[in-house]
Amino acid sequence: MACTVAVLGAGGIGRHHANWWRQEGAEVVAILGRTPESVQRSAARLKELTGFTGGCYTDLPALLNAAHPEIVDICVPATDHAALARQALEAGCHVLCEKPLVFDAARTPEALMQEAHALAALAGARGVRFGLCSQFSVAARTCRELRQARAPGALRRLAIELRSPARGRAPDPAQTWIDLGPHLVAALQTLVPGGELDWSTVRATAGGHEARFDFSVQAPGAAPVTVHFAVGFTTGEPANVRRLVLDETAFDLLGETGPGGCFRMRYRSGTGIDEPRPDPMRLLIREFLAGHPPLGPEAACENERLLLRLLAALPRG
Repeated sequence: MACTVAVLGAGGIGRHHANWWRQEGAEVVAILGRTPESVQRSAARLKELTGFTGGCYTDLPALLNAAHPEIVDICVPATDHAALARQALEAGCHVLCEKPLVFDAARTPEALMQEAHALAALAGARGVRFGLCSQFSVAARTCRELRQARAPGALRRLAIELRSPARGRAPDPAQTWIDLGPHLVAALQTLVPGGELDWSTVRATAGGHEARFDFSVQAPGAAPVTVHFAVGFTTGEPANVRRLVLDETAFDLLGETGPGGCFRMRYRSGTGIDEPRPDPMRLLIREFLAGHPPLGPEAACENERLLLRLLAALPRG
């Protein structure tokens, strides 16, 4: 019998999540929206995309009581993550939460971290899976695999650049970092496991839609890794930039349509690597279904901690 999933916020990225759940053999049995009108619009798009025939709700307790999903996939704005995750976990559901794990500009970093740890503890107490959704953890792992096949050796330098269309957003480097930064932090967690950031080396710059960081990370028993992060929202071309540089090997991650119309990712480097692989989001969902979230509770809390510490380093004004 197929695993059942509820997608909270299926109007944006959530509809792509719903498609991958279906592709991976799960059944989306319910969706949640803010208003009856918005959730019906999402349902209509999902029906066209995936054949969705499940229930439509604007209240999570009602959804949980009626649909009884095994997994709840949270794709709503970050300010709602904590409350919805708590309700789903208390109901005994596995939870996959979009990035950032928790965020509200009106709350202190200490309060946000307390919330993150409380959710992780609740998942442990209920004996359910709880994971942060960042496909860059999977993409980074793929880049490492492709690099190691050609140039094995310890990583000494890492640079990651991620840019997406602004879509009318006002310039705000701090918000850019909150929106995109979890992906870069997830990649760092994957490529330098157990690494401890040397906060004395952090250099942060910001302007317009962009935020940039340079620092050093020390993993146990390994040489330091120098790291450069750059995030931004674009108003021209190229609209999307996904680039990971592992030492001298630079990977551009290019989305494309593969066989059967399925979205996939092409990993291309100047060293001759040009490989199509399944969409990292699809692989993340596959691993979650198998019981192995790439970023489980402990990693999700660490992602939150690093995200907020780097946010505090950004110059303001």
